[in-house]
Amino acid sequence: MSDPNAVLALQNAWNGVVAASADVEKMAASVAALPESTPVEALDLDTYRRMTMAQASAVMALQGLVEELQRKREAGKQA
Repeated sequence: MSDPNAVLALQNAWNGVVAASADVEKMAASVAALPESTPVEALDLDTYRRMTMAQASAVMALQGLVEELQRKREAGKQA
């Protein structure tokens, strides 16, 4: 039996991970280009933290959704 809401939730969660990952990737070159002599005080740690937390949260939400869908699938097999 199909569940359009589950598929839509999966698509939205997946797109959230992709978007958050794209934001992190946009900064990859600038982080890689930082001179090793850059003082820690000059780093934009607030932005780095915000971006990585957004990505981590999106990944965890997707993982939780996938696990919930797996539980529902297994429960359906046992019914």
